[in-house]
Amino acid sequence: MQGAGVTSDGGTFENPGELWAQEAQAPGGIEQHWYAKAVEYWDQQEASYNGVLGGFGFVSDVDVRDSRQLIEKVLKTELAEAAAGKRTLVALDCGAGVGRVSKELLLHLFQEVDLLEPSAHLLQAAEKDIKSGKRTSWPAAHQAVNFYQAGLQQHVFESQRYDVIWIQWCLLYLTDEDVLQLFRRCQQGLKPGGVIVVKENTCKKGFVVDKEDSSLTRSNAYMLDLVDRSGMQLLYNQKQKNFPKDLFEVRMYCLKHPAVAL
Repeated sequence: MQGAGVTSDGGTFENPGELWAQEAQAPGGIEQHWYAKAVEYWDQQEASYNGVLGGFGFVSDVDVRDSRQLIEKVLKTELAEAAAGKRTLVALDCGAGVGRVSKELLLHLFQEVDLLEPSAHLLQAAEKDIKSGKRTSWPAAHQAVNFYQAGLQQHVFESQRYDVIWIQWCLLYLTDEDVLQLFRRCQQGLKPGGVIVVKENTCKKGFVVDKEDSSLTRSNAYMLDLVDRSGMQLLYNQKQKNFPKDLFEVRMYCLKHPAVAL
């Protein structure tokens, strides 16, 4: 289901295992040659919407619109209960960057939002902007609570805190094994009935490795294979609408842990 892959510099891999074996054998191993390289790349990018969106800042509104529609469909009952003051909704924004998803989406719907981001300068920009009070279009009672500087592969989730763990444009920086471990660890951080939303670029087949930022764009089939291997239940698999044709197709995967039989 995973298939062969190509790299941004013209290289090829017969399968993902070949890629990860090569990274493991590189100086510093996967941690230094793959993960640290990705953080170094983002440390050099402009701390703005345009910077974190690779020069495509204009897609933000369209992106947020489809994301909001998915959340409102998945959490229809929970959002109604929160609006009636019957519960507090909490979200975790993974790969938060400068806080774009938190500011434009999550803080509008969730009373509490935590941000998780490995790049110090992007996270600092997010915290400064959110706490400045200059952009408070979300309800006054809604707040960003915690700002965690860590990679997804490292983060330890607070037990049963989140209704949604939102993972957008950052799963592509994780190895397959770390993706599988992440999905399993998310169970610790989710409230009963909580969900994971993964929003990622997808390629037509196999995978595409970007050597510049140490990222791996997977095909839809590859993503679904990881979901299946993790044991997660797939609730939705939706295509992002109205993105430029010259960009990778973006898909939203809504996942939950299957109910444990008593």
